[in-house]
Amino acid sequence: MSDVVMERIEQILPVVTRLRHELHAEPEICFEEHATAGKVRAILEPIKALTVHPPLVGTDVVAVLNEGRAGPCFALRADMDALPIEEETSPSEVPYRSKVPGRMHACGHDGHTAMLVGTALVLAELADTLPGRLVFLFQPAEEEGGGAKKLCAAGLFERFGFDAIIAQHAWPTASVGRFALRSGPAMASNSPLYITVHGKGSHGAYPHRGVDPVLVSAHILTALQSIVSRTIDPLEAAVVTVGQIAAGSATNIIPPSCRMSGTLRFLKPQVGQHLRDRIGQIAEATARAHGATAEVRFGEGYPPTINEASMCALIERTARDLYGDDAIDMNEPPSMGVEDFAYYGQKVPAAMYRLGIRPAGQASYPSLHNPRFDFNDDALPIGIRMFCELARRYLADHA
Repeated sequence: MSDVVMERIEQILPVVTRLRHELHAEPEICFEEHATAGKVRAILEPIKALTVHPPLVGTDVVAVLNEGRAGPCFALRADMDALPIEEETSPSEVPYRSKVPGRMHACGHDGHTAMLVGTALVLAELADTLPGRLVFLFQPAEEEGGGAKKLCAAGLFERFGFDAIIAQHAWPTASVGRFALRSGPAMASNSPLYITVHGKGSHGAYPHRGVDPVLVSAHILTALQSIVSRTIDPLEAAVVTVGQIAAGSATNIIPPSCRMSGTLRFLKPQVGQHLRDRIGQIAEATARAHGATAEVRFGEGYPPTINEASMCALIERTARDLYGDDAIDMNEPPSMGVEDFAYYGQKVPAAMYRLGIRPAGQASYPSLHNPRFDFNDDALPIGIRMFCELARRYLADHA
């Protein structure tokens, strides 16, 4: 059967590569993936074994192989959205570079989408041999919009009832043909942070007549850096980052308020709660000590992505069988980045593994979210083959 899969991958690879290049040239950001979804539908809808469903949240595509068949149901997910980044490659380097100003596929979602389309094309040829159903989930708005959460709220699980789900993500630090995975917490949870310091405005020449919220904010910002270094167990993972500060309208006026915003990252909920508690205490007490007040607010972020043990075992076994005993690193460090794939893992066994895309023999490769990033086409057939074999094995194991 493996030979049949490989032959089929070779046959459809030109279609998959062309799709990847088209998506890269025409990137669409969160919940604007109309053309992207249209390209996916145009390829999948003519396939008899697939049922392509109307969208649940506007720009998603869900295709089911063997709809109505009894037995286990397994899902494979790809994200489709691009990033608000200006691509910095040249046409000579990347002929299919982004045509949309300020938009590019800097996180590999064009490759993720193309590989899942390729997987559907291959497995559709084997539909009669599969003892169950497969759900191909093309998800919008991973980067910012929480597309996974909105799909869950819109009835994704009630409508399609899959038992487990796996995803793969392009990983520039791993070479083509290699994989990385970690069982348990693999990616962080985040919590947006907003602090507004209220002082008293005055002329810049007479600071004693006011309460300077910029100075107070500086003291708060410095004090926040003590939270991780002095109140979190060094063996735990935590980040406090303030990324924006805004205040004032002129060089010689002390403004009445100053706003700061940032992000918290953590792998365990109790660590996140500790960060929030300490930030509130530090901001309010520091402001009060300077005669000011501070309002602290936290937004809702993504939960941690937790790779379930049985799914990790399936991925590890499959990678070793297909590509050799040393093909997969099972001790990949957790990432403090976030991923809305986490929402699926709150419902069913789930895991996301990292797919190597760094060219063989090349020491480095542009990182994710880098304006020079481009998914490596050499990884396309590897990702398709892994997805196909994972799907077949899961259904066979649970039939």
